[in-house]
Amino acid sequence: MSKKIDTGISGLDELVGGGFPERRVILVIGGPGTGKTIMCSQFLYKGMYENQENGVFVSLDESKDHFYSEMRKFGWDFRKAEEERKFAFVDATRMSRVAMLKEELYKEESRSLRGKHLSIDKLIEDLQAKIQQVNAKRVVVDTLAALTYRFPDPIERRTAIVDLIESLADLGVTSLVSTELGYLGLERNALEEEFLVHGVIMMQTLFSGGTTTRAIQVEKMREAKVNPSLVPYSIDQDGIEIFPNMPLFGEK
Repeated sequence: MSKKIDTGISGLDELVGGGFPERRVILVIGGPGTGKTIMCSQFLYKGMYENQENGVFVSLDESKDHFYSEMRKFGWDFRKAEEERKFAFVDATRMSRVAMLKEELYKEESRSLRGKHLSIDKLIEDLQAKIQQVNAKRVVVDTLAALTYRFPDPIERRTAIVDLIESLADLGVTSLVSTELGYLGLERNALEEEFLVHGVIMMQTLFSGGTTTRAIQVEKMREAKVNPSLVPYSIDQDGIEIFPNMPLFGEK
């Protein structure tokens, strides 16, 4: 059995049998606005300041300045953490849709930029360097959905995702990887990447009788006895809090 590490999210340790299995890759799935980036960032920040486990954030979707600004709303000063050499930010937004649109203006030059080797291999090299630089134990990759634009071909995209997840598994860190939930609802088809990772956490906004609630579920977590129930969670100025013993929609 792997050693367990604190998730940093109130109520989540209770759902995953005492914490995330150390050095494993966990997939966080959710629709827009469900708080995937917030959860992943909370995992990093609490790890740095409560567990002395430094972290690296790999952004496929937003700039460093925007990320720092958004996280300050929760009292998490990642800029200060970077200055203290507890934290490093990897800007991989070149894989985003905006970057791809810019490349379309330079088709000849961009042709060589679309291969998986330059993108994924260079990303892993950058990540390894940052892990060593700050002696990181925790890593976040946000979000795999951005790879849709870099790799429009489904086979190339799947290869890129496999390469990335397998590389994360070999880095000796505990990783959270976020991705988008394409279909809102309790019934869905599993994403291919779910079969590649150690654990899967689902975040959703559910609707019932005119009422909405945020709901989270641990769909799998190897080497852990999990609570598979769908339970509510909240997002406030302190981040995410999960309520493992509270029913959805006030049910009894």
